[in-house]
Amino acid sequence: MSLFQLGSALRYNKSSGVALDSPWRSLTAATAVFRKPQLVLIASAPGGGKSALALNLAVKSGASCIYFSADSGPRTQVVRSMAITTGRETTEVEAAMERGYTFDNELRDLSRIWWEFDAGPSLDTIDESILAHGYLGAYPDMCVIDNLMNVDPGDSEGNEFKSLENILLFGLELSRSKNMCVVVLHHLTGEYEDGRTPPPLSALRGKVGKVPEMVLTLWRASDDLDEALGQDKMGVAIVKNRDGIADPSAMYSVELDMNFARMSITDSGLLVA
Repeated sequence: MSLFQLGSALRYNKSSGVALDSPWRSLTAATAVFRKPQLVLIASAPGGGKSALALNLAVKSGASCIYFSADSGPRTQVVRSMAITTGRETTEVEAAMERGYTFDNELRDLSRIWWEFDAGPSLDTIDESILAHGYLGAYPDMCVIDNLMNVDPGDSEGNEFKSLENILLFGLELSRSKNMCVVVLHHLTGEYEDGRTPPPLSALRGKVGKVPEMVLTLWRASDDLDEALGQDKMGVAIVKNRDGIADPSAMYSVELDMNFARMSITDSGLLVA
């Protein structure tokens, strides 16, 4: 147990509240800021871009990171990371790898990101991985858990809500005790799995919106013509934000340009309030 007065608490941890460098000025302008310490939940339909958004943040922020990739294996993450880094399409990256190109120089620039590929990491695995990073001299600036449903909660109650909530409470404590931004990816309820409807806070699978400090929900904001012309749009609704503006009904959002062929997600400059 540690008791502080507010002034001494800030002096004790001077980096508390420090924002990570965000690749998206429009999100920052909309007060969706990724900070230390903070628990962030990002949710979308399958294939809706939550993994792409988190990976872009990890690669482009320059932050030290542990990425718990339960959903995707090493080759997939190398291809995606190299597409983000080089601006090439994932098919081009894969073709280069097939021809024997190893991307050693490009991967060296991402040595600040460590990976855990356990398909069902336990809370102990996550905790021990963070502690191991601490032996390098510091805890990471952020960690990504991809995704919440893959984490083994270590209980046998069979209550999904309680299990998911306990994992998020663990993530919240982890963020504060290690002073890092913990980003957890999650699914939506069935009616929002078309990926076309702006998901409100109530759309989170398991109704687990109470614990995270910021919740972003994603959907495809482009129509069929936009996509046919290669002009995909990702809608990012800020449905919960303890340090800024939010609307739980998903009426406060930002649109980002996306190109999944290149794993590219960039500012479009459009704020929808």
